[in-house]
Amino acid sequence: MSFSLSLGEIADHIGAILIGDSNKSVMGISSLEKATKDQLSFYSRKIFLSDLQSTSAAAIIISEKDSSLFKGNLLVMEDPYLGYAKASKLFKLFYKDQVALGISKYAEVHQTSKVSSSASVGSFCVVGKGSVISDGVIIGSGTIIGSNVKVGPNSLIYPNSSLYSDVELGEDVIVHSGAVIGSDGLGFAKEEQNWVKVEHLGDVIIGNRVEIGSNSSIDRGSLGTTKISSDVKIDNLVHLAHNVTIGEHSAIAANSAVAGSTSIGKRCTIAGCCGIVDNIQIVDDVHITAMTLVTKSIKTAGIYSSGTPLMKNKEWKKSAIKFKNLYKTLNDQ
Repeated sequence: MSFSLSLGEIADHIGAILIGDSNKSVMGISSLEKATKDQLSFYSRKIFLSDLQSTSAAAIIISEKDSSLFKGNLLVMEDPYLGYAKASKLFKLFYKDQVALGISKYAEVHQTSKVSSSASVGSFCVVGKGSVISDGVIIGSGTIIGSNVKVGPNSLIYPNSSLYSDVELGEDVIVHSGAVIGSDGLGFAKEEQNWVKVEHLGDVIIGNRVEIGSNSSIDRGSLGTTKISSDVKIDNLVHLAHNVTIGEHSAIAANSAVAGSTSIGKRCTIAGCCGIVDNIQIVDDVHITAMTLVTKSIKTAGIYSSGTPLMKNKEWKKSAIKFKNLYKTLNDQ
């Protein structure tokens, strides 16, 4: 960004207590290691202590208990990482500020669809029959919107995304490029040697303030609804199968997959590369660590893990043998 902000302005925006020069101007935000004398940074973990001690940053967002670690301008608040998140918005050139309102002459909008005059439909977009595009919506170029789709106010759909028919997005939803919402899930019946496709007749409902990462896929219900509740955050490359439900304020990291008809509660976190089988229930406030395979319902809140951590290959082979022998011993009992 080419503009600057004073530390006083930033402190007011993020809710921090400023210790230092309120008129000091900064022109961006960076890591402790790379920050320059006109940039802001933050300190939230002990592993970055050496970077804090050597940083050239103009000011640091920091907690009160760590404030003595840096001799310079401070923005003191309980959660420095939250402060960083809020400050980052001040220095971002948002996509919505770069597009023109209205319907591009290169877009194709069905005559029965309704597009707000304050919305933007980019070049080479298609909006299908009976769809509703609400106030303040931005639809990036090359995006396909099917029939009977509802996009709630101030939602942002980045270029080259796909929303199949009968998908509903709430307010302030963000869909990143390459995401597919409303595709068919895996449903096939066997007839002798042949597969007979189960047609997916349901829909997808996305709540308010949901964010869906690039190249993620959310299947429509086979019968009924796939539902993503409000304030859910979905990373890139996540797959949610038909009839999955995700509770409010949950988050799912990249390369995780949730099989059909599984229900995940509120305030859950699913780390990267997790697999969750079909037709199980996970209660509220469950946290699943990376590369965990969940094969049964989780009925009690807490932190759950599976798999083995990184070790030297020789040690891993020994552990694998011991694990195999343990399994044999248990079966012999």
